Amino acid sequence: MGTQLLKKGVKLPLPLWSASANIDDRETVMEIHKDYLNAGADIITTNTFRTTTYTYHKAGFSMQEAKTMARESLLSAVESARMIAGDDATVAGSITSVDDCYSPHLFPGKTAAENTYGEMVEWFFAEGVELLLFETMGNCEEIDAAIGISDGYPIERWVSLILKNKSLLLDGTPLVQALQTINNTSTSILLLNCNKITTTDSAVAALQSTGNPWGIYPNLGVTDFDNDYFDIINKTIFEQHFEKYLDMEPWVIGACCGSTPWHIRRIKDMIENKWT
Repeated sequence: MGTQLLKKGVKLPLPLWSASANIDDRETVMEIHKDYLNAGADIITTNTFRTTTYTYHKAGFSMQEAKTMARESLLSAVESARMIAGDDATVAGSITSVDDCYSPHLFPGKTAAENTYGEMVEWFFAEGVELLLFETMGNCEEIDAAIGISDGYPIERWVSLILKNKSLLLDGTPLVQALQTINNTSTSILLLNCNKITTTDSAVAALQSTGNPWGIYPNLGVTDFDNDYFDIINKTIFEQHFEKYLDMEPWVIGACCGSTPWHIRRIKDMIENKWT
């Protein structure tokens, strides 16, 4: 969503990033959702990466203003995703790190995390969202807080991890340890996302070894964590890697930053060619 909004000329100033687009550029958000649905996406992910009271407050709003604006943005994001998905796709409520997902050391602590996640989960639940996607999660304490605070809600939960390398979460926690911890919860599917292709390649085996449903949606950037997702791998490399991933039979497959509707269409074509 972020790179597509930028390509369409939408300004995404930090720390709010894409949150304001749900209000100021809602038609563009819906247009992007529609492009991906038409490309064959089975899941429409809400544009809620930064729709939190924490982020709006960090942007300079009072706590009350921040809460009001965060809720308005989140509800608009849910409605926009639903209008496009209709009966053709599942809507997943996107939740990520409280602060910068690439900077796990900025984790603001358990209380702030529980307040943020608790609020978002409550809003999603009230809107009838049936799937929560905790994505780009690279801090083990944050993952514990997210799973714990959402545990009391009858909502399906997926958890997707961002890595430092093939064996460590971004915060340095061993990947095997993190996977074991999450496996002991009611999380439905474990995933890796926003890792470049080579990092994903090196970590898939650990994900598969859990014996539980798993999935991947790597970013298509040439390098890690520099936010330059307009410099992406070429189409041949993309197809070679995704053919290999499909041979591993993941439960979920897609693409993250830098991907376009063309990439989703190619994944869909590869799936149909493989199993029909």
